[in-house]
Amino acid sequence: MITNKYISKRIMSLFIIISLFIFSIFLAVLLEEDNNNKSDMKIENKFIQKPNSNINTDNSINNSFKSHLPIVVIDTYGENIKADMLWDDEKKYFVPINDDPYIEGNITLIDNENKINSVKDIPKLESKIKIRLRGNTSINYAKKQYFIKLINDDGSENKQDIFGMGEEYEWILNISYIDKSLIRNYLALSLSSKIMENVPEARYCEVIIKNKDNLEYKGLYLLMESIKRGDNRLSISKYDNKFTASSYILRRDRLDETGVTLNNYGTINKLTPEYLEVKYPYKKDLTEETLEYITNDIDNFEKALFSSDEKEFYKYSEYIDVESFIDYFIINELFSNYDSGYHSTYIYKEAYGKLKMGPVWDFDSAFDNYKKQQQKIDSTAMHDAPWFKELLKDPEFTRKLIERYNLLRKDILSNDNIINYIDEITEYLGPAIDRDWKVWGDFYTSEYLSEYVIDGEIKDRNTKSYNEEINKIKDNIINHGKWLDEDIDSLYQFATFTREYSIWNELGYFEKTILGNNKETFVKNILAIIYIFIFIASIVYISRE
Repeated sequence: MITNKYISKRIMSLFIIISLFIFSIFLAVLLEEDNNNKSDMKIENKFIQKPNSNINTDNSINNSFKSHLPIVVIDTYGENIKADMLWDDEKKYFVPINDDPYIEGNITLIDNENKINSVKDIPKLESKIKIRLRGNTSINYAKKQYFIKLINDDGSENKQDIFGMGEEYEWILNISYIDKSLIRNYLALSLSSKIMENVPEARYCEVIIKNKDNLEYKGLYLLMESIKRGDNRLSISKYDNKFTASSYILRRDRLDETGVTLNNYGTINKLTPEYLEVKYPYKKDLTEETLEYITNDIDNFEKALFSSDEKEFYKYSEYIDVESFIDYFIINELFSNYDSGYHSTYIYKEAYGKLKMGPVWDFDSAFDNYKKQQQKIDSTAMHDAPWFKELLKDPEFTRKLIERYNLLRKDILSNDNIINYIDEITEYLGPAIDRDWKVWGDFYTSEYLSEYVIDGEIKDRNTKSYNEEINKIKDNIINHGKWLDEDIDSLYQFATFTREYSIWNELGYFEKTILGNNKETFVKNILAIIYIFIFIASIVYISRE
């Protein structure tokens, strides 16, 4: 006999099933929208013919200039773009030289979406800007880098989604004068974005400076994101100075007199080089209480890390996201980025979370392009970098690092994948490479890199052509990768503690497996757990007498 109670349960079960179905659809749409918020850095060679526009001997061009790449035209109305820093020989660091280094101008972006672009075309974006030179050492290079703020007529922020990288008003035009391959940063950032979170996106373009009716070709550049907190940048929570605890971003680099520098344990005791600067929260908003909170965070981590007491030392894992440190080590080691850990090194933290290494940044000197020192193919370099030198005292950290390295070398960081991607990039750039080399080739073929001696014979590291440089990068990946594949376990030599394997060591891994390694996966997994719980609870409820 069918009772009202039975009917009621059937109705309730049907309601739960329909609700879960609607909820799953809503969740899928929500996550899909989030995934589509920003585009991939993947390049596609869709052009059968790529125009080979002429550059005059004085680097001028006319309005018939065409490119298969986006074109960026900057007009500062004849005013020279200024730097904000200058090296001080006495102080041995960069000091500010202008109270307000920005000048106003106009930017035009021409991008006809898989069609040939001409300076005469209708722009996809046009905006007023504030612009200055950027970089430290690179400020003195002939090929300049630029920091740009898009503004409205009233000077307010003009946030725009450029090339699918998400809405923002601060952008960078960056490609290092010392990187004659023109691919080091793009290659490293693109591959890293498949491994780590919050890696800055970049798009290739050709840059032209306009002065009245004159157009000057400046070369091949990357229009890219700066590292800052934001929904479309580094996605950590916004600072509220009514509260002491906060998310934050730090950078290890040379001293910046205009910034907020931590007086942390490692710096005070001369255990780490250079300085940690607070990049977020911004100086104008940061309270003394929050600065103390950030300093205490770093102090707690460093006091554990530099402790000679084994029990105290192992507390370091309570303060950091170990996996992010491991990925950062692997990427910069395989790419031979000798500056990493010392300069342009970012660390960030979500409030009440753990410290994470990254985003990765600045690969100008990678792949044997470090001016003062030849790369050591048969050795690691990251083992000596700040913080990592101490982390390698833990054999469990090293075990996880080696395990992760071996995994990445089977796919994303395999020789085949990296070398094929290098070929894709160079094919995509096509004649833009020749145009850039026509302007800057005198430096590219100069004796920039130091010589080295092997078996009593002086060797020259400077290549004389583009193809030579590309082959040098490929050889670097193959040879250093081969040594790491065979000898990465040599990192165990730095272990000074000998804790035995324990299931407690794997709690962090268990947490990552269940809850995920990033914000998106965390949300997915938590909602999936709730979904499963509700489903099981509904079955139990319906089955009860």
